[in-house]
Amino acid sequence: MLAEVNVVDTMSGAAWWGHALGFGTLAALVCGAFLLAIEFLAPYAFIDDYPDDVREEAPQPTRAEKGSGLIGGIVFVVVLFTCVAAVVVGWAARTDTAGILELSLMALVVSTLFAIFDIVVIDWLVICTWRPRRLVYPGTEECAGWGDYLFHVREQLRPRALAVLVLSSAAIGALALWLV
Repeated sequence: MLAEVNVVDTMSGAAWWGHALGFGTLAALVCGAFLLAIEFLAPYAFIDDYPDDVREEAPQPTRAEKGSGLIGGIVFVVVLFTCVAAVVVGWAARTDTAGILELSLMALVVSTLFAIFDIVVIDWLVICTWRPRRLVYPGTEECAGWGDYLFHVREQLRPRALAVLVLSSAAIGALALWLV
């Protein structure tokens, strides 16, 4: 009987990881596509996420650029929150035993998948390596920050960023529990 319980627990753990990694990867790709589109359509949306030398040399955004940056930033946050929440709510609806800790941990896993995608694909591949002309602010072409791969890792690991990651995961876990 004890062996059966362990098999069931292992199977439910495998199902949990399968859901988190499978749907989480899909959510990360969707969010990454939105982020990339916003980077191209509203380049000033995330100027505060660039190295100091790039921010200092970049021209001040026009009123229209500030407005489109604000809208782009809001759209991205809504898409990110919705995608992570959809994965977690999907799991909560699938199981009737999921508690807030389990749901919050799933939100943390999905958010971490996106953070990894953001660092590797958006930051390192697109911004540091490819560096499309559309994303480079006039006058910043020679800034060393454009090629600073480690900067993006440090930004993701800042205490404020980690606190947002953990607290938003807890909020999404609570929301999923409340919705289902």
